Amino acid sequence: MEGHLLMCHGMVNDNVQFQDIVRLTQRLIELGKENRELAVYPVEAHGFVEPSSWADEYKRIFKLFEENLHHRSGSLT
Repeated sequence: MEGHLLMCHGMVNDNVQFQDIVRLTQRLIELGKENRELAVYPVEAHGFVEPSSWADEYKRIFKLFEENLHHRSGSLT
């Protein structure tokens, strides 16, 4: 797996259990994947509903794009 990875996960997700993202994170550590980030949202289920969670998630996505895709292509536009 190449490039950066952003994982956003609600802790009360009843579709994808929190232990699954923890296991995935551990495996990425074991594989030496350094360009990863895990954002945990304690009050969120599978579909985020809190405006603060949405805002945080999209700020992280935007930052990921700006720092990684923008530099590769020279511009997002």
